[in-house]
Amino acid sequence: MNESTSCNDRFRPRAQSLFETRLRTNTELTISLIDRFIPIRKFTDASNETPIPSDDDDEPTIEIRTKSILFFIFQPLVAGLLVFPLLILFWQAGWNFMVEWLLTPTGKHWIVLPLLYVLAQCIFLAVYLSQDRLYDFLHKQKSKLFIAIILQLHTLMTSSTYIIQWVSMWTLWDRYTSGDWLLMLIVSIAAILAVIITMGHPCDLVCAPFILSYDSIEYNIRIGTPFQTEKISERLAHFLNYIFYEFIMSLLSILAWRGSYTLLDVFLYPNDPFKSAGLSLCFGYPLYFLLMYTQSCSDKICSLPTFFYLNYPSLIRNIRHLAAFFACVLLWRGFWLLFDTYVVTIPLALKSPYLFYILCMSISFLILSLIKTASSINGPMSHMYDQYDLFPHYPNCYLIHLFNDRKHLNSSKTTTDEPYSNPFL
Repeated sequence: MNESTSCNDRFRPRAQSLFETRLRTNTELTISLIDRFIPIRKFTDASNETPIPSDDDDEPTIEIRTKSILFFIFQPLVAGLLVFPLLILFWQAGWNFMVEWLLTPTGKHWIVLPLLYVLAQCIFLAVYLSQDRLYDFLHKQKSKLFIAIILQLHTLMTSSTYIIQWVSMWTLWDRYTSGDWLLMLIVSIAAILAVIITMGHPCDLVCAPFILSYDSIEYNIRIGTPFQTEKISERLAHFLNYIFYEFIMSLLSILAWRGSYTLLDVFLYPNDPFKSAGLSLCFGYPLYFLLMYTQSCSDKICSLPTFFYLNYPSLIRNIRHLAAFFACVLLWRGFWLLFDTYVVTIPLALKSPYLFYILCMSISFLILSLIKTASSINGPMSHMYDQYDLFPHYPNCYLIHLFNDRKHLNSSKTTTDEPYSNPFL
């Protein structure tokens, strides 16, 4: 599969992997060392004439710098405090809906869980193999409202399928494997090491609130691959990508999460859900904000001994990724316990649990769709470009894309008269 494909005289770029490796070469490290020990000097030409910058040249630079600072400050806040709880509500309502149904006589049958897993895998296979056709089809459409509806339906189907996949696999492991926490922890550590050996980093274990998506054709239809696929067909590349992510990486991710989650259940106030949830959030949020706000400066060797960054750059990055993964476990568990303790005990949830969970999923999905980040439920499917490069380790530039989209919409309204469309969609 080539780096780009021409379809009906239209250029279709190859979908990039969600986590692009940003390995630093020896030349880059040498330049960083020079910058560290030699102060920056400003050189002029032989005539020693320095042009005086005009105010018009300074205004764009000041505006860009101001925008980058604002995005840098507010993006982690919006992701962690606004979008993330809505994602938890959707996932937990869907998860509890499945668990409630699995407790029925029909759901308890031994064949149900394998069938649910097979169903989820079949849906994912269709999603992987049809991604290019859907991508080209949506690009041909003129109605923005139609495109938004199809895109949201695709996101809803994909996110619901992920819930089915995770619930079926998690429940299968709970039913047919030992419940010893030490064994689960060993399996979890082995799964994390397998991910690092396979991918070279544990980034694929990290999820929201570190990673947010933006509802767009470019990020939510075509699925990026970490492999070199230039010499094979697109269908075969998508199928191999499907096998790798939905069978191998999904299983390793579930095992890694299951052992880490169980460890907290056993040792973090198991008999006091409120205190356990509060401590999870109290530990998780500071770690989350610390890792988010230090991404852009973590690759600079000025804060670490030169020896370590010259010899162990991957080790340092992987330690950060593992800390981010554990922060995700803490935050998800904190909100999950609060939901199970206080939300599912309201009268409507006790009287009509299925209706209650469907309402929770619908409300959270509707709000996320209105703010154009419903695809964050399952994360972006390909690499998201960050023009300011504020958060280089994890794709988290939702506010930047939202602002640019709104700016483009406003500018198009002032130049041409377009048919009415819902600005949120």
